[in-house]
Amino acid sequence: MGKGSRTGRWLPVGLWGLTRILLLLCVFDVVEVPGPDIAFDVENIYRGWYEVLRDGTYPLDDVTWQYPPAAAFVMLAPDLLPFLDYAAAFFVLALLCDALVFGLLLYTGRRAGRTSRGAWIWLAGVALLGPTAYARYDVMVTAVAWRGCSRPAGARGCSARSPVSGRS
Repeated sequence: MGKGSRTGRWLPVGLWGLTRILLLLCVFDVVEVPGPDIAFDVENIYRGWYEVLRDGTYPLDDVTWQYPPAAAFVMLAPDLLPFLDYAAAFFVLALLCDALVFGLLLYTGRRAGRTSRGAWIWLAGVALLGPTAYARYDVMVTAVAWRGCSRPAGARGCSARSPVSGRS
């Protein structure tokens, strides 16, 4: 893809938008996906943990809570969108985090000497995961991790060698 061309700039953004609209249609049950209900964990398990966490404690008696304490922030994050119910807010936040990661990958790939491979892999990978990508909190954690690893000019990121560009 040409970095300077109009098509080169907007093609990945357009494809991201199309695939993510389809993901949202799936998680909101507008489009039926065969198999188990993808939103079950969000609507039942995560929401149950949210109720407990909101009261200021961890779900101590729930053997399914096997996460580090900071995971509580993700479970409580739907409170940032109080005008939506818990599951809808969770899915919208997953979309926003997906957009953040994709945008950072595009930005990084457009810098001199870099490649946009990471953005294309993210675009395809999340789309191939399907609605599962938005029904788990992993995309939110990835957004925080990627933002922490994307290094400002002259600073070291998470590793000496970038998996996106292959450069040190």
